[in-house]
Amino acid sequence: MNELTDCPPWADSAASQRLLALCAQGEGQRVEFKERLPSQGHDIGKSIAAFASSNPGLLLYGISNDGSVVGIENGHDCEVRDQVSQRVFNAAKDVRPPVHPTVVWAYQDGKAVCVVEVERGVEAIYYSNQRPILRRGCTSRPAEPSEVEQAFRLRYSTNTEAETLPSTRQIAERMSSVLKKMNKNRLEPLVVSDLALAMGFCAPADLEAVLIGRAPATFELLDRFCSRFAVNKEWLTTGRSGPFYPEVEHRSFPEQYLSLIDESNCDTVYAVRSKSNVGEAFLVIESDPLKFWMLPDVWHVGDHVGGSGARDLVSLCGLFTNWAQSRKPYMVLGRYIEPALAESIWNGQTYPGAIAGMPLSHWWDDLTDLDHKWTSRKGSLKAYGEQFVAAQDIIRQMRARE
Repeated sequence: MNELTDCPPWADSAASQRLLALCAQGEGQRVEFKERLPSQGHDIGKSIAAFASSNPGLLLYGISNDGSVVGIENGHDCEVRDQVSQRVFNAAKDVRPPVHPTVVWAYQDGKAVCVVEVERGVEAIYYSNQRPILRRGCTSRPAEPSEVEQAFRLRYSTNTEAETLPSTRQIAERMSSVLKKMNKNRLEPLVVSDLALAMGFCAPADLEAVLIGRAPATFELLDRFCSRFAVNKEWLTTGRSGPFYPEVEHRSFPEQYLSLIDESNCDTVYAVRSKSNVGEAFLVIESDPLKFWMLPDVWHVGDHVGGSGARDLVSLCGLFTNWAQSRKPYMVLGRYIEPALAESIWNGQTYPGAIAGMPLSHWWDDLTDLDHKWTSRKGSLKAYGEQFVAAQDIIRQMRARE
């Protein structure tokens, strides 16, 4: 068929001539196929907003995903074409800021195709249904916050080499600081490629670009980073809290964490106690050599406790007894550390894995020796101090009342 002579009067001859070539070319960054007009106006607006945010593009309504011309049903009818065109214009008006596309009709083998041409807008980003939308390859999708930031930077900066805006730069700095903290006192320092491999990246450069602030971090990447290395997501995105502050849900008593630990498929549990006068104790879980995480509670192993603290001591002793008397698929190791380091870990400032290479301590299983059958009272006083023995006395007295 000769499109120039056989096109009906309502069909645009130029669009009709280009149609088969566009169908053969397939969908991409500048072309989107839709077999029919979406029923929801915001779905139409999403595609329009994507091209307005990213680059000029064509929406072809009446073309299937494989490029076949199916046409708009009853598209030869003037009223149908007017209704379709009006719905496109209404959807474009609902985009924020509003967009003004061009709508023409193409004709092929007796079928009518609606061709919507969208220019790249003058604004940095366009919104549909209150969400920022971008075009990426064959997909029109909501933009990540960092992508919105990048769009504004690229749109309004007069310097093409301008630095990234604060949030992208700060997230990059925080991610880099995690690597530095993980490497402190490590005999063989980790490099970016180690983290990238652990996160499942094919190319280390993908992660490195984010760590140096040259590429924005997506929500998906942040989730993977936080999950893989037990990093606090609130801290990573906002700077609040601490980089390793635990996000595990609090439980009322120490023994209630046993099922969580058993189900975590961990390698090692570290029972850590501070050498301070209060004797703060907490648990660090090693899932693998790159993932250490802490439970959210700190218990006082001493006589600086009230009624609830005393009950915590009894429960903590019960947890330790369970470990001492049963076989677990993970190891339980003790650490008895300096107060400053202990506080820095439970506040989430220091990488919990820092305790892995420290000297072994048997304080946790010695705590269960309430009658001093294998360690004398004098030996416990010498090894762990008066507060430790006082905690044993409290546990023994509480159990006697049960």
